[in-house]
Amino acid sequence: MDPQRLITSLLAHTHEGIVITDAGAMIVEVNRAFSELTGYSRTEAIGRNPRFLQAGHHSPEFYAHLWGALLEQGYWRGELLNRHKDGRMIADRVTISAVPDDNGVTAYYVGLFSDITHSSESRRQLQQMAYHDALTGLPNRLLLLDRLQSAIARADRENIMLAVCYLDLDGFKPVNDLLGHAAGDQLLIMVAERLRHCTRESDTVARLGGDEFVVLLSSLNQAEECEPTIHRLLSVLAAPYRVHEQSFDVTASIGVTLYPLDGCDADTLVRHADQAMYLAKQAGRNRYVLFDADQDRQLRARRQQLSRIEAGLTAHEFRLYFQPKVDLYRGVVIGAEALVRWQHPEQGLLPPSEFLPLIEGHLLMVKLDHWVFTEALEQMDRWQAQGLSLAISINVSAATLQQANFPDWLAEQLAEHPHIPPQSIELEILETTALDDLQRALQAIEQCIQLGVGFALDDFGTGYSSLTYFRRLPVRTLKIDQSFVRDMLIDTEDMTIVEVVVNLAQTFQRAVIAEGMETALHGAALLRLGCHCAQGYGIARPMPPEALPDWVKTFTRHPLWSAGAAIEGLPLLNVEAEHRTWVRQVDDFLHGACPQAPFVSDEQTCRFGRWYIQQGLLRYGHLAAFQTLEPLHHQFHELARELMEPQARMDVDAALARLPELYTTCDLLIEQLYRLQRELLTP
Repeated sequence: MDPQRLITSLLAHTHEGIVITDAGAMIVEVNRAFSELTGYSRTEAIGRNPRFLQAGHHSPEFYAHLWGALLEQGYWRGELLNRHKDGRMIADRVTISAVPDDNGVTAYYVGLFSDITHSSESRRQLQQMAYHDALTGLPNRLLLLDRLQSAIARADRENIMLAVCYLDLDGFKPVNDLLGHAAGDQLLIMVAERLRHCTRESDTVARLGGDEFVVLLSSLNQAEECEPTIHRLLSVLAAPYRVHEQSFDVTASIGVTLYPLDGCDADTLVRHADQAMYLAKQAGRNRYVLFDADQDRQLRARRQQLSRIEAGLTAHEFRLYFQPKVDLYRGVVIGAEALVRWQHPEQGLLPPSEFLPLIEGHLLMVKLDHWVFTEALEQMDRWQAQGLSLAISINVSAATLQQANFPDWLAEQLAEHPHIPPQSIELEILETTALDDLQRALQAIEQCIQLGVGFALDDFGTGYSSLTYFRRLPVRTLKIDQSFVRDMLIDTEDMTIVEVVVNLAQTFQRAVIAEGMETALHGAALLRLGCHCAQGYGIARPMPPEALPDWVKTFTRHPLWSAGAAIEGLPLLNVEAEHRTWVRQVDDFLHGACPQAPFVSDEQTCRFGRWYIQQGLLRYGHLAAFQTLEPLHHQFHELARELMEPQARMDVDAALARLPELYTTCDLLIEQLYRLQRELLTP
């Protein structure tokens, strides 16, 4: 028979797998039995190195020994654990021989192997390999999850608890870097031994890979039972390790989750313990952190919300609205503030309070800030094309202001809109924004000011800045927080704060603007205090950009603003704030919110009483509207005094029944004051 045909026949009819490689260990031929045993066809195998069959369970030293025998003796015989194409493990008895050429130099390698997977010893070895870590002999992830599922079923059946403890070593990497992986493996074996010795037989110690281990503590009657074991784990693992004659300090960070308090499946319990472990790392290492299911739900919900906000930004669902700012004294529109809204497809138009707190401190805030700024500039261009030139203020977060490249990015945006004067743009920052990192904030602000852009300090009065900080900040405008302005007519303390901020701004030569001006009377009060500029619902609500030009054209000054500051000696707005404050204090006292009776001045010494006697009677005593004030004022103080007397406190129900009468009297007094003011303003 022809030798070539003989070789072909032998390859075809031999029941053992045959693989032939060249001297470089690249496959040049296989037989049919090889394909049947491995699942790989001849075409798939030729041209590849046989290592593609490896299952990953033999160490590098094992293969080094194999090749050493081939090079020195010309053959190697032994058992290999390989992986079938379908993923299952197979055990092979293998003989590899070196085939020399005519000069005695190895030209080919021939491997002959047979399947011994079904022998009892091979089955035992395969099971060991499949369910245990090759280095430490500990259960691997697969066996851990199997035991964890069984422990969960038992916990449900017997109404007991279990703990999953996820361990990651602190300081392990330096051992590998300094002494190599062999030393690192030796240390991991030592860690495995320590873990075995400080857990019960009923517990499971598993290695997941690298320097990560899991300890499953089962059969717990209550959560506190796992604490001694965890503390023991931390203590035992923290003892010094002796590797290659050197001592190393290696500790562990442990994350713990408890079933059924964390009522998840096996995979999720391990993941939750892993999350808690990272928190232990962040908290300083060499400690444990208990997984908080409620906190995790909140974090997952926040991640979903952030993802939805980012998707909305990408889908162009956000809109810019603009709220006018006016000079009350001159009766002119001086600008507008750009305010972001979310046109949510399911929930409608959402205000900033619905989404800005969620992205505070997140990089998504920077992305939104950039969108707001570019959109505002484009809108200013569109307005200029319509003949409207208006100054716009834009809010900037701390995350954006403190980015190193923000001034450069701002310069690029301004360059793309050459028709917009930089002086017409004002960036609003919060007090807390500037104080987070004052030096960095100052540097960024000064670089932006060099571009011509101005700055305003928003929500002034709510932060904690000192006069030193305030003096150093190069802002041109103070914005009085709306919480003070809104209640200034019913709270004397708020009115005093507004007055102080106005005086502070004037002292430091800053412009001042009040937010939250909800009524025309608020405007008149602000004018009396020296604040001429304001924004708020009493002027206009935020509006879409297409509505602003017409609003500007039709804006007119309210009559109260044109004459409100000229009514000499008539502190009507202060009177309202003072009397409404007293009503609220009496209400709190009667309902038990205030343990002591509030001090309410008598009708002769309160602010209105003094004005009434000293100036009111002389100037306005002839007016009908004025003549009704004194009996109402007397009735108010008399009723407030009666409600706080000891006998009223003895019969709280009766006093509470008369409380609406005090509210009504106060309203009538204030209404009559307004009527008097309108009469004085009528030409």
